[in-house]
Amino acid sequence: MTGEIRLGNEFSEVVVEPVQTRNGVRLRISVPASGHQIMLCPLELEALTWQDHEFFTQLLATPRGPEEEEP
Repeated sequence: MTGEIRLGNEFSEVVVEPVQTRNGVRLRISVPASGHQIMLCPLELEALTWQDHEFFTQLLATPRGPEEEEP
């Protein structure tokens, strides 16, 4: 397995690295600035490729989750 890859720009930096688990290899994606991370299996990664850019645009519109509506 290869080591980590750091990707960044003026807005964010992420670290991507393969991790061996009891259930096989996962890809860990982490954000050093916030401490957030996720580990994705190959099927979850494949599912990302099924999305178009509009999907990610919608995710970034509310990155912390949907805002609650006023009653």
